[in-house]
Amino acid sequence: MLAVLASLCVAACNTVAPNRLSLADTAQLRFTGIEVRTAGAAINWTGAEDEYLRSRNLSLTDPALVRTPEAQGYIRDLAGRRLKAAVERALASRPDGARPARLVVTLVAADIPSAAQRILIGGSPTVRATIEIVDARTGAVLSTYSGDQGMRPAGQGVLGVVVDGALTAGGMDDQFDRAANDFARRFKAWLAASA
Repeated sequence: MLAVLASLCVAACNTVAPNRLSLADTAQLRFTGIEVRTAGAAINWTGAEDEYLRSRNLSLTDPALVRTPEAQGYIRDLAGRRLKAAVERALASRPDGARPARLVVTLVAADIPSAAQRILIGGSPTVRATIEIVDARTGAVLSTYSGDQGMRPAGQGVLGVVVDGALTAGGMDDQFDRAANDFARRFKAWLAASA
């Protein structure tokens, strides 16, 4: 009974808006461009903060340095580029239709827990965004993918963090890419499951 209640709570928190396009109309779409918007996104990503600080030869121990507009712009840009790449990879194998459409991806939140957080309290990387399918000719929004998030497990505890770090160093996707790829795969599945 408790498991059923827990799954209902998770489902209620992650209700995905249905595709307003039919399966036939969706199949006719040819995506001509992807625009990613990150302004206003809540991004918690220590790895990106550290990357910014290293790129500027700044101290990794002063948290005020990543609160500057320049630092926040760097982190938003990095998140946007990585999310766009994930969506492009997911849609690369999708056959193109005849109707040109653009995707407007708006990053809502990215929570990429640090190693310290995963050791002390746990946490999984998540990426939440919305995607508008926009008619390339008229600019009309045809349908919107919203209410979903990408989430993948990450190593928990000391041993989990060490193993996860070794796998990432060995070429496995990092936490952001895992969550972004999951979000993009969910979007592709949503396109294929249109009513």
